[in-house]
Amino acid sequence: MVERLVHAGHADASVAAALLEVPRHRLVPEALAERAYHDVALPIGEGQTISAPSVVAAMTRALALGPDDRVLEIGTGSAYQTAVLARLAAEVIS
Repeated sequence: MVERLVHAGHADASVAAALLEVPRHRLVPEALAERAYHDVALPIGEGQTISAPSVVAAMTRALALGPDDRVLEIGTGSAYQTAVLARLAAEVIS
């Protein structure tokens, strides 16, 4: 999946590496774990969803984060975006 995101231009090398480090299957209900690495949003309860990896990759890439950057993330939800950001920035406040 990550290779497809890079090929499609959604992720650069650093974002791809961050996506590979985050265990997305641990952030979705157990019954949906087999679909965790498909490029789709999945329900996480309370009417919320975990964003599709391509959306997280594109948003993260657009930030062009450096290792000294600090990020304020609002609307954490499943924490998927937070976990990806935390691998690229010095600090994430969520």
